[in-house]
Formats: sequence, C-alpha cells, structure tokens
Amino acid sequence: MPGRILKKSESAVSSVVAAVLLLGIMVSVITVINVSYIPEWRTGAEQAHMDEVFFDMSNLKSHIDILSATVSGQPAGSISTNVPIRAGGGSIPVVSPGKSGGMLSINMNEFSMRITASDSVVNNSSGAFLEDLGSITYRSDNSNFVDQEYGYENGALILAQGELSLMRQSPSIGIRKTDNSTNITLDVNAIRIRGPVRSISSNSIEEVYITYDSSNTLYDNENLFSELTLNIETEYPRAWEMFFEGAVADAGLEAGEYVLTSNASAVVITIKGASGEDVKANIRKNVFDVHLNVFEN
Repeated sequence: MPGRILKKSESAVSSVVAAVLLLGIMVSVITVINVSYIPEWRTGAEQAHMDEVFFDMSNLKSHIDILSATVSGQPAGSISTNVPIRAGGGSIPVVSPGKSGGMLSINMNEFSMRITASDSVVNNSSGAFLEDLGSITYRSDNSNFVDQEYGYENGALILAQGELSLMRQSPSIGIRKTDNSTNITLDVNAIRIRGPVRSISSNSIEEVYITYDSSNTLYDNENLFSELTLNIETEYPRAWEMFFEGAVADAGLEAGEYVLTSNASAVVITIKGASGEDVKANIRKNVFDVHLNVFEN
C-alpha cells in the first residue's frame, strides 16, 4: 500500500490563539468595568436611593402633619394612614442587580421636651406631658455612597451623617412677637410617636402604619410668664440648635430676650420678657400609635 503523506497545517492553532485572545479581551473589559465603572454607577444609584428615602420620609411627615391639622378641628374619632418607605435600592440592572438595604425603626432614638415657666408668684413645669415623645428613623447600609440617617421626631425631619445633623424640614414650633410686639409667644404642637420599640432591616418596601389616638393641651395662651425655658433632649442637638437660631432671628428677638445653649444631648432655649413684656405659650400634644408593617398589641 502506498505510504500516507502527512501535511503540516496551522489552521487549528490559529483558531485556538484567536479564542484565547478574545477571551483575554473579554476578561480585561469585564475587569475594567467592575473596577472603574460599576463602583461609580453604584454610588450614583445609591445616592438616587437616598433621594427616594428623603421623599418617603418627607411624605411620612406630611401625613402626620395633615392628621394633626385634621384632628385639631375635629378631635373626635379615629383616623389612620399608612406610608411606604423604600428601604432598599441602588441596584443596576444586569451588571449589578443587588440592592443595598437599610434599617427602619420605631422609637429606637429617645426624644423628650420639658418646659418650665415662671411668673412673679409660681413656677410651672410640664412634668411628664412632653416626655418620651418617640421617633421614627431610617439608617442606610450602602456599599459605596456615604451612609445617612433620617430621623423624624416631634414633627421635624433631620438628616444625619456621622456627627453632623441638619434639619431638612421644620417642626410645628414657632416663636413670634404678639400683641403689637409687646409680648413673645411660643407655639408648640408636639407629636408623640407611641408604639413598641422595633426595627426591621430590609432592602424592599416597608410600611409605617399611623393611627391618631388623642390630643391634650398644656397651655392655651391665657397664662402670662416672665420667663419660659424649653429643654429638648435629642440625638441631633446641632440640628435643633440651628433651628432655634433661625426661629429667634425670624421673630426679631434681641439678645437680651433669649438665651440658647446646647451640649452633646440637649438644647435649651430660655425666653425672657423685657421690661413690660410677657411670655405666652400655646402648648398642645397629639398622640399617634405607630407600627411597622403589621398592627401589634
């Protein structure tokens, strides 16, 4: 039989080399995207999610404000509402679908107020009327964007990052000159968040259930005081201090008509009537039962 002749061929080798080069290019592109682009995309997506949380927490404040205004005119009856909070977000479809999460809490932060008012005869104290007002908080657990905390307490919505805090939306507390600028009036519409201490970690949508319970009045503008002190105990003293700095400036109070101090856990403002000037107070409290997702006894 005639001998077989083997011919040299490099076609198979070239196909393998092309496949290896293509694979190397793909790996390089994926690596560059994961290292250089996805973290930046995730940062932007998580920042957008923080904007969503701010919108939801603002919506929660608005719902409670509306309920407070409604029951002020019609104190009888039970009124309820629920507010969704987008606890998770920051995903990028296909390339990074995982969501960052956060913790939604009821009454994890303590908040209390205390009022002492005096005239020429007696000293008055709010006692337990404004204590244990409660709070609703959201703490993010981001992978790339800086973690933030939103706290709702006594009608105020506060943004905190580390040791810094800023009041994004103001409470129903006002200081104003009244009676043709002969007196100073302090208006406080206190909000008590009553419910079990509870928190839930989630990367989905959670709901906060709010039910009006009752209203009470401490002062109703009939009492005249020579001096009134409001003491606020809070996790965010700097935010409250900045709020009162703006409030007394807007009211036109002079340096001798108030004293504002703060420390790591409290803010204290004292309002003093000048010669021939008295201090009035309208102090009201609305109580709301608040729960996460399901009603509890």
